[in-house]
Amino acid sequence: MKKLFSFVITAILCGSAAFAQSAIVSSRSTSIQVTETPSNTQWILRAGANFAGVSGNGAEDTGKKIGYDLALSFQKPLSDFGMFWGMELGLGTRGYSYDEYETEASLLAHNVRFSPFTFGYAYSINETVKIDAHLGAWVSYDLFGKAKYEDDWDDYDENISDVEDYNNLDYGLTLGVGIWYDRFNLDLSWQRGLNEVIKDCEYNANNIMLRLGVAF
Repeated sequence: MKKLFSFVITAILCGSAAFAQSAIVSSRSTSIQVTETPSNTQWILRAGANFAGVSGNGAEDTGKKIGYDLALSFQKPLSDFGMFWGMELGLGTRGYSYDEYETEASLLAHNVRFSPFTFGYAYSINETVKIDAHLGAWVSYDLFGKAKYEDDWDDYDENISDVEDYNNLDYGLTLGVGIWYDRFNLDLSWQRGLNEVIKDCEYNANNIMLRLGVAF
């Protein structure tokens, strides 16, 4: 009887030890097989032309000043059916030109721009081609630039820092559409500034951007 009891106890202990060892091995195997979910963040580099102009009272006779726009942004999906949001940091221009009544004037300023949020929707035509529409807000600060003026009586060329009541700070909205082919993007966007370029002048930035982009 004692031998049988000892055999049973030994069997139970050996079985417990084997089960514990099996659980440890299984746990280690499970932890090794766990993989991280890949990020859905899409980074985009865009560069192109900015046709800078102004709108507002008295801006009917002004024209566009050709500049540039360079931006790095990211997009993250909000849903499985095309909604997304993102941020953007870029370098660009704002300004305008004027050539009427024997008077020529122009302004072109270079700025850094930050968009804290952009919301959009992308519609997939097929596996390679899709179209998106987006709306965002931004704030910019002019770092440097030139203002020129010439008529029959006066002629000057000065830095924007010397222009009286010049507003370096601007903010506004961007509305755009784009077409994607695989990782490549052609984007057309319109920017509307809400701060006067020059105080009490009633000129606000009114820009059109045409940019090429690549996602990575």
